Amino acid sequence: MEEKGGRDFIIFHTRRKVINLCKSFLVLTEDLKDKKQPITDEDYQKTRKRVLDYGNDAIREIEESLETFDIKLKQ
Repeated sequence: MEEKGGRDFIIFHTRRKVINLCKSFLVLTEDLKDKKQPITDEDYQKTRKRVLDYGNDAIREIEESLETFDIKLKQ
């Protein structure tokens, strides 16, 4: 893959994963907002786990995408 095309591919996929991650966080926030009662510790722990799971999934998918490249840094 040519150098600029590879860079564009990495930027596109990284940006897409981060946007999807943010959307997931917004959905979780909306779920908490829709709840009419105070947030319990159980709710907090459940949301915290989901945030960490979504973040780890995004990191894993970005790393998988990067494995297809032979990246060389300019000196």
